[in-house]
Amino acid sequence: MSDQGLKTVTYKTPGTGLRIFVCLVLTAGIALGAGHLYRRFGVKLPFTLAPEATAAPRETSAARRTQEVTFSAHTLYALQLGAFTQQSAAQQLAQEYAARGAAGYVAQDGDAYRVLAAGYPTRAEAQSVQTRLSAQGVSSYIHPCEQAGITLRAGGTEAQVAAFCEAAAYLDGLGAKLYALSCALDAREMETDAARAALLSEGATCAALRDRLLRDFGGSLPASLSPLAELLSQIASECDLLPADSGAARTGAAVKRC
Repeated sequence: MSDQGLKTVTYKTPGTGLRIFVCLVLTAGIALGAGHLYRRFGVKLPFTLAPEATAAPRETSAARRTQEVTFSAHTLYALQLGAFTQQSAAQQLAQEYAARGAAGYVAQDGDAYRVLAAGYPTRAEAQSVQTRLSAQGVSSYIHPCEQAGITLRAGGTEAQVAAFCEAAAYLDGLGAKLYALSCALDAREMETDAARAALLSEGATCAALRDRLLRDFGGSLPASLSPLAELLSQIASECDLLPADSGAARTGAAVKRC
């Protein structure tokens, strides 16, 4: 914007130096008091999660740590088997397809509940599967699922930031691992027992990361981390519900849902 015609007027305020000195003394006293409370009584300073700042904030105590975490951008091309305004109708269709080896995952998108079969990293791969499904009398629609890249700055105690960063990094790369597992199972390049064992291992890791988050936050997570813990719990539960004798279709469906 142009600044033509604008003027800056400086007003003199008596006692400015004294006021600054008093503010500095009060700030130092508050910082020392907060550090004393943490060391003496274990009072935790709040955990923060915000978009990346242009300059790193100053540490308020030696117990705090800040770290930037970057989530890469992802686009998956899901095969949509149906869309409903009623969640119950979507879940019924999802269960029917889950029994046939499809993901049968219900994703809410505004007022619509979409039933998704699987997600693929390229549109060409999705179209190839779409063609095979069409030959079997199953109509589907390619629905892009996009996640924008973002960098966050996490701030909290050493343990809190470490727990968050580990969980975030794990989930950010889990999709690619599960996609490879799903392809190997569908192509019969991996035995069902081996695929099930691999999925159970990922589920156990999710449960461990969730438990670590809860432990390092004293059993109560801030609102900004609740969705992260919920996602870890959902994947762990999906794996726990998988029967030990499940066949390739049911195992493949569980992998695709995760």
